[in-house]
Amino acid sequence: MSRRRLWAPVLAAGVLVGAWEVGVRASGLPPFVLPAPSRVAGTAVRVAPLLVGDVRTTMVEALLGLVAGTLVGVALAVLVAVSPLARDALYPLVTVTQTVPTVVLAPLLVIWAGFGLAPKVVVVALTVFFPVLVACVTAMAEADDAHTDMVTGLGGGRRDELWLVRLPAAVPGLFGGLRVATTYVVGAAVVSEYLAGTSGLGVFIQRSRKSYDVDQILVAVVAIALVTGVLFVVVDALGRLATPWRRAP
Repeated sequence: MSRRRLWAPVLAAGVLVGAWEVGVRASGLPPFVLPAPSRVAGTAVRVAPLLVGDVRTTMVEALLGLVAGTLVGVALAVLVAVSPLARDALYPLVTVTQTVPTVVLAPLLVIWAGFGLAPKVVVVALTVFFPVLVACVTAMAEADDAHTDMVTGLGGGRRDELWLVRLPAAVPGLFGGLRVATTYVVGAAVVSEYLAGTSGLGVFIQRSRKSYDVDQILVAVVAIALVTGVLFVVVDALGRLATPWRRAP
């Protein structure tokens, strides 16, 4: 099963790339419309030294935003779990704020925080904290009643119930939310770079777009996909380590 999971997507990607190559060559599309994969690969080799710094910038923004968003999401989830007043007051308000696309807030963040690292990290954190918050709140609310009753029966209070039952129950939910959020963090960082960046993959794409260099845009898209994939694999591995009881026998 593990080999099939590894080779099936590789084979599917190979078929798609092959079809792309054949289709472009057969149709005679010009490179500024849709370059062939072989041309994109050559461009990737050529711009790789220039792309390293931009990839590093985007990864730093994504990682810092991921950490910040996770901390805020977990903190709010705990507050909502322990305080009925906070649950009634904050949870609906936070949910409503998610109807506003993060990209709409980016110009305001630039005005308030400048053109440095801070607004990009905030944009990524805003993308992360809501799925983490919802996943943690749901997991804590669905904690096993038998365990909470046991803690209460042994003389434990709400704090003991939180530390011994609800927070451990939230761990799988936390990593479930993180897996979802991780697929968006690099994209959020790139979008923030569109609006207020001096370096990063978003800036690289903007410069390539202005020069109609579709090859370089596709190279950046592949780089974004690879970085996102690496982050997802890391988060997934951490989730498996943190929840050994959920591993398949």
